[in-house]
Amino acid sequence: SGLSMSNHSDKLALFDFDGTLYKYDSILSFCFFYYQKKPQRIWRFIKQVFSWLLWKFKRINTSEFKSRFICFIEGDTQIEVERMARLFWENNTSFNSEILLELKRCQAENLCPVVVSASPDLFILPACKNLGIEHVIATTLTIDNRGYVLGVNCRGTEKITRLLNVFPSQKIAIAYSDNHDDLPLLQVAEQGFLVKNGAIRSITNVGDFH
Repeated sequence: SGLSMSNHSDKLALFDFDGTLYKYDSILSFCFFYYQKKPQRIWRFIKQVFSWLLWKFKRINTSEFKSRFICFIEGDTQIEVERMARLFWENNTSFNSEILLELKRCQAENLCPVVVSASPDLFILPACKNLGIEHVIATTLTIDNRGYVLGVNCRGTEKITRLLNVFPSQKIAIAYSDNHDDLPLLQVAEQGFLVKNGAIRSITNVGDFH
């Protein structure tokens, strides 16, 4: 409404997580960490490879593959998974230094930083907290005594849907991602940036994306 004063803190700065803030695939990194800490589970890797083959040959979709791939947490409570995630991120330095600088700049300019990621939320929340990011929109992971359930894969247009649910009226000042699926997200931002090998390029047109 005309009465609401627009200040900078109403504006969002969006960051993809894997390949953008974090250099690697966080699910894979966390998986290896889990096996190091709980080596008796390493046999589950066979299940993961089998799931990967099913996915590769289009027998299962990406969401189903992801749900099966995180079998390394099976049998653990939510508290245990959260504890492992905190341990994993405690001394982790595998972040893109260029993007961390952008994050600090956005924070200094009083923009509201939001991580929008396809990774399971429980896996990345401690990392975001360590970076001073309060708002995390990611694939939901719920764990109860019946096991774990992954919500809708938070990628592509799903990211925009989820974002609008949480921030229906805020403007997106700036957005960063390394993923082609995020093109719609980068285009709704006032400034969209593609991250490639740690370097940052503005997307002035779709052609820049290839």
